[in-house]
Amino acid sequence: MIHCPHLTQDNACEVAGQMAGCKVRTTPSACNACQANDNPRAINLVTIGMALVNKKRRKQDTRELESLLRNYLPERDEPETIKIDRFRPGPGNELKRMLAWFAKPSETCNCETRVDTMNDWGAEGCRRNIDTIVDWLLEEAQLRGLPHGRFTARIARGLVNTAIRKFEQKFPEGPSEPNDDLEDTVDR
Repeated sequence: MIHCPHLTQDNACEVAGQMAGCKVRTTPSACNACQANDNPRAINLVTIGMALVNKKRRKQDTRELESLLRNYLPERDEPETIKIDRFRPGPGNELKRMLAWFAKPSETCNCETRVDTMNDWGAEGCRRNIDTIVDWLLEEAQLRGLPHGRFTARIARGLVNTAIRKFEQKFPEGPSEPNDDLEDTVDR
């Protein structure tokens, strides 16, 4: 992570958190993107996007943030669709990123469903179900005409373990849940 006065010790972005009304955890790539923005360490496309994702995950009204986001987007002739409600941190998304350079989801694959399932399982669930995940990868490799033997199974197992570790490094306490609000500051 970079040094930022708005980054807490538990990797939460105070700028995005204030807009979302809850604790918003961040990642090194989000911090780097924020830093590279024209308005770094402040309200910008990155921090608005993180706040918007958290509000959507909590099923809260996002109209105000969407309006704010439109003001920060460059003028375009055609409207742009931003897919942010589909992102949910988890081992499935980490594995998807690792495989993205050579294997894109197709219309006939179950990739997105399996990514969601892995994200639901979390790190420990993926470890318990690693044989199933490896079978999914081998099945998809076979359907695409890629190698799918014992050697490939070892590589697939290594990729899954790496995805789990990457997720755990980014979110040592797990991803925030929709109701993972900042602690009350009211004296009791």
